[in-house]
Amino acid sequence: MLGMGPAALAQTAAPAPAASPAPTRLPELHIYIPGGAGGGWDQTGRTLGAAIQAAGLADRVTYENKGGKGGTIGLADFVARHDRDPAALLVGGMVMLGAIALGQSKATLKQVSPIARLTNDYMVMVSRTGQALDSMAALTTAMRANLGAVGFTGGSAGGVDHVLAGMIALQLRQDVTQLKYLPTSSGPEAAALLEKGEAQVAISGYSEFQADIEKRQLTPLAISSRRSLYGVPSLHEQGLQTDLSNWRAVFAPGGIDAAQRENLRRIVVAATLHPTWAQALEKNKWFNALLHGPDFAGRLVIEQGMANAMAMMLKLRS
Repeated sequence: MLGMGPAALAQTAAPAPAASPAPTRLPELHIYIPGGAGGGWDQTGRTLGAAIQAAGLADRVTYENKGGKGGTIGLADFVARHDRDPAALLVGGMVMLGAIALGQSKATLKQVSPIARLTNDYMVMVSRTGQALDSMAALTTAMRANLGAVGFTGGSAGGVDHVLAGMIALQLRQDVTQLKYLPTSSGPEAAALLEKGEAQVAISGYSEFQADIEKRQLTPLAISSRRSLYGVPSLHEQGLQTDLSNWRAVFAPGGIDAAQRENLRRIVVAATLHPTWAQALEKNKWFNALLHGPDFAGRLVIEQGMANAMAMMLKLRS
């Protein structure tokens, strides 16, 4: 399984920070979001920024969105423009590892400094309410009959949504090279493709589809956790031995010094202790996955290797 569920996270999450010098308040902090508006990275970045301001750790927070190719376009731009900025953070996560595994960019996470893993969540598979593929049983039947005739959409090529679709196809013993997958930069964009009829099934984090599910515009088919969540049955409970989780994190510019990097780490960790952050976790159905410093840097190396292996096994293509 790529990513980690709550049990694994409980074992690897960083302990409560020991007493340490308070972070230096920043006049302005810039949060770079390498994804579209309304997507998971956008939600994470803006939520973190709000918590940082609420905690009095920055006077002003600015945001910038630049999506494409699993965040690697934004990653390269961040490295080029903010490499020595001690008041800048880049949002990223597991999706970016998948894009890097597909070789979509020369930019890699070795060019930035890991600060903290923040959240973990699960993907939900949905169809447009009233359409033929209104259950997981109907979807698996259609995939067995003609995999290439079922249009999937979700986040970037090689990302967790794409991987999940490939894992299900593999479980059904289908030729994964026939998988039809349309990448987008956010859950709302994926939902729009369903409405246009350009795809039949969309995959994204639950929070990105939650409003449309509650309005009954989208029908949830399955969730990628081991057990049901939010009233949605898991893939396991519907006969598919597949589960997958997604994490999101923030990174600092690679060109800043150790003291500047440490100040950003302290700011982020302090913000996650503020009630504003806890409220956002509950609202967005996110799991707390805080891991920072050397522990997160070490875990990142392992996760990139797993993403590389998964891309090869599933024969994912950009």
